[in-house]
Amino acid sequence: MDFLTIDSSTGIEVGVCRSELGHYRELAAASSASTREHAEQLTPLIRTVLDQADITRPDAIVVGTGPGAFTGLRAGLVTARTLARAWNVPLYGLSTLEILGLAAGDRGAQEVVAMIDARRKEVYAMRVRPMGADDVAVIVAADVMAPADLADQLRHEPAIIAAMSADLYPELDSVAERAIVMPTPVVMARLAESRRARAEAGEEIDLGTEPQYLRRPDIHGQ
Repeated sequence: MDFLTIDSSTGIEVGVCRSELGHYRELAAASSASTREHAEQLTPLIRTVLDQADITRPDAIVVGTGPGAFTGLRAGLVTARTLARAWNVPLYGLSTLEILGLAAGDRGAQEVVAMIDARRKEVYAMRVRPMGADDVAVIVAADVMAPADLADQLRHEPAIIAAMSADLYPELDSVAERAIVMPTPVVMARLAESRRARAEAGEEIDLGTEPQYLRRPDIHGQ
């Protein structure tokens, strides 16, 4: 099964992962660090990874639902929905913070605070724990907070920070170890398949694609 993965919570991360009998292999990946012009960049990047993977369309699409900047996040979700309808393939939405949490769990972290830049001198943060090989359990739901408040939390309740950059409030590294992780195609496909299996087994699992903005957008759409 071939998954097209898309995350535009900050920059853009797209890729293709192939799942065969429980084994996952990245076929292609492309990214852009730009936090602007997501709509213009997404389609060319998706064409690139499909060409590199030598497929014309995927069997399913997995998209990160944020939280993140309003305009970029919306562009990724609209693109994923449009392609899923055009190709008539399943679409699975996943929290970007949970994706980062699983990536940190792959490195041995037992308690993770996943963190994304929220701008305005704040971060989006969520506390998770690994649950099996391919999933995470949310311990503290996603919220917006000041880095100083997150530091206080980490002093009292230690955890590994999972972030996409070493430059995002590096002062937090004095209170917790940091894992630099990304929403890679393999991690996103594994989490999507785990959530799909749990939903098929009767659990109430949200795989929808509603954006997790957590707060109102800025005047300029960020």
